[in-house]
Amino acid sequence: MSDLIIVDITENEKTLLDGQLNQKEIKGNGKILIKNPSQKSRLWNLGCDLKEIVNTTISSRELDVGILNATQEYKSEYEVQNLKEPSLKVVDIFDTTMSISDKVNNAFLFETDNKCKLKLVLTNPLDIPISNIKVKREIPSFFQEIEILNPNIGVAGIIEESELRFLSWDIVSLDGQQRAELELTCTVNIKDSDVKALGTLDITYLINNYKLTMINPEVRGLTDSMSGIDRDEGSQPGMWDCSVEFINESEFQVRIENVKVLHKITTGTENVVSQAPNRLLNPEQSWDFDFQVESKDVPELSSSIEFTPLFVALTRVVGEINKESTVYPVLRASINKSINPPEVDAYANTDMVIENIIVNNGTSIIGAINILDEIPQDFVPPLINQVKVMLGNIDISSRTDFTKKLELAPSDQSPDSKHQIIIELFNLSNEFIQDAKLIISYPLKARNPRPPTEMLYKTPVKIEINSPVEGNLFTKSPDKEPEIKVKYVKRKLKTLKSIKPGMSEGEFSISVRIQNKGNVELENIIVKDKIPRGFDLTNINIDDYNVVKIGEESELQVKIAELKGNESLSLNYSCSGQGDYPRYEPEIIVQGREGSELTQASDNQVAPPAQTVKGSVTSISIEKSALINDLFSNIFKKIDQTITGNVLSAFIEDMRDQFPPGPVLHQFMQFAKDIKTDKLVIGSLRDEILAKLKEFKEKYI
Repeated sequence: MSDLIIVDITENEKTLLDGQLNQKEIKGNGKILIKNPSQKSRLWNLGCDLKEIVNTTISSRELDVGILNATQEYKSEYEVQNLKEPSLKVVDIFDTTMSISDKVNNAFLFETDNKCKLKLVLTNPLDIPISNIKVKREIPSFFQEIEILNPNIGVAGIIEESELRFLSWDIVSLDGQQRAELELTCTVNIKDSDVKALGTLDITYLINNYKLTMINPEVRGLTDSMSGIDRDEGSQPGMWDCSVEFINESEFQVRIENVKVLHKITTGTENVVSQAPNRLLNPEQSWDFDFQVESKDVPELSSSIEFTPLFVALTRVVGEINKESTVYPVLRASINKSINPPEVDAYANTDMVIENIIVNNGTSIIGAINILDEIPQDFVPPLINQVKVMLGNIDISSRTDFTKKLELAPSDQSPDSKHQIIIELFNLSNEFIQDAKLIISYPLKARNPRPPTEMLYKTPVKIEINSPVEGNLFTKSPDKEPEIKVKYVKRKLKTLKSIKPGMSEGEFSISVRIQNKGNVELENIIVKDKIPRGFDLTNINIDDYNVVKIGEESELQVKIAELKGNESLSLNYSCSGQGDYPRYEPEIIVQGREGSELTQASDNQVAPPAQTVKGSVTSISIEKSALINDLFSNIFKKIDQTITGNVLSAFIEDMRDQFPPGPVLHQFMQFAKDIKTDKLVIGSLRDEILAKLKEFKEKYI
């Protein structure tokens, strides 16, 4: 059996990746071993030509090995430079929301069962196999309910070392241009806000017949051999039959390359043999060549034989990839609702301020947030432009680059139903960092809330937040559901009435005083007071009233929008007629907010302008209505005759007795006096008078 000189080249690559798989560092080194595997044969004059050393720290391409005795070896070490990337490509992906397949979520939801997936992918970009791949990935203790899906190649399982758990994956060989995949699922429920390390990853591998450098070694040297020349005089004198011979006495396979034989003659030397056999000789094998030389004497011959022991080059790359632990933050926030004042009086109108304080008390940035804030009935919600949203020192209430939605549902300000403020914010990544605050504030008005024996006013609020990589929402409400407390306060109402004769015969002055002796407002009060038969209302100190016919009697109805606590209001009016004025007790009806639809606009809306002509006349007969219509038609026809203001005034005053008595008639007659003038009723004056007349007509009809 023949030996070969062994040139063993082992190159190492060691790669460090950060938690995001970015390459932080890659180092390489190599070692050349030139081994004499023989048990008895020596090697000498040994040299090694490396051919190409450009990306190494080797100073010379020629290695002077010298002598290697049996079983000895020569070693040369070097660094490999300018490595770009490892020979094995690695992907380590951890997704905290495996139900969303189109993205990789990278934050844990606090105190939530996060259904997670770990995926490892190894890719061989070479055209030759990578063997002996060993993957060891740390499995943190907070990974629970672990399930390993069978990899497409290799064997995987969970192992324990030094009280730590690891995912072990062994692959015997991964063919060129192939990839290996492994998936692991688990459940993670985080109980604190600290960032979580997902575990380190270590991979080792071997690539035979592969180099990181361009080293291409060639070894030459000498070993045990014998050579010589036979001289045998032929049948003719002076002709010699010669033979040059080479014997391989080593344990190596050698290659005989060039053979020369020189013959010394009187004039010098002559080349009698020049051969290039390029022949491989195993141990104890020989090579010879026959030739003839002409010489009178025994020829003086010398030989020169070039040979070298053969070698084999063994190359390999030993690789190691170390990945630092990926760190994922925890998505968490708190919400607290501040109610000021925290308690309001029942049946009262109270101005309030609501403030929702949202704090990012996790370690993840908040990229988007939804706020759903419920306002109970019996409370007037704010207008949208009264809702203020502050993120740190930035007012983002009306900024479209942050606000996707800001609305009130339903969009009215009625306290008769619940409302919900809906806010959707986005693009917050640069501002809503750890410990940042988002404050949402707005005014609120209590409108006659009922006492706690009748109603509890819960005002729940909920937030939904997302990290910059949108996944499942983290939902949070205050630990205790917010409630607006209502304190019961007694309502007290007192009514006084006086009747006394007026300044003229048949006239009486009536005064009704309504006193709110409680501490809360009374809203939408209706005062009803009878006007006896035979008497007509002639004057009154309030605008919002009606006179309603009830049989042969009339009833004065006055509406009072609000009477604050500990305040009073006096209703003074005059009636004219014949006989005594009997006393009737006024009827007081407190409708509260529910009876406000006819007269009361929302506090956040503009009330309609008051009419120019005050009061009204109701429940007149059809015949009387037709008569009044005819009277006004006659007035309009009179104006069309192009008369003066004096003529029109007298024409109206002559009709006085045909109109129903009361405050409207009093105002109408005052109008007749005001239009007295020598000017003709034409142009703008005509337009003003016609408009006023139409108002009076509407009051009567």
